[in-house]
Amino acid sequence: MIDFAAGYQAYQHTSVNVKASGADIHSLVGMLFDGFLDELARTEGHIQAKRHDKKAASVEKLLKILGGLDASLDQDKGGEVAVNMHNLYQFCGQALLRASLRDNLTELADVRAVMTDLQQGWQALLQHRA
Repeated sequence: MIDFAAGYQAYQHTSVNVKASGADIHSLVGMLFDGFLDELARTEGHIQAKRHDKKAASVEKLLKILGGLDASLDQDKGGEVAVNMHNLYQFCGQALLRASLRDNLTELADVRAVMTDLQQGWQALLQHRA
């Protein structure tokens, strides 16, 4: 069983709890992507408003979600795709830390672009499975 606890705990809302209770692993990964992008928008707002304490808490949540996404990868069966996804998650985590240290919205935009592409790919995969 894959451990999504760290990433999932970073994105707890009542509606998410209800959705997650009946979700399969693929749907949970989709929820983590959604939660990540929502929290990333909040992080951008915190940087713009110079709310450094809230920015730090948001970045921590984002890193936990990335950890949950990374933990969902099947390194044994995923092959090159799993390695590439892991590398993208690592890139995003490092960019988040740099963006947080520098209050750099451009680096957050880079993270948004990567994660949006991954989210769209995941959604297409789920639709193909249906």
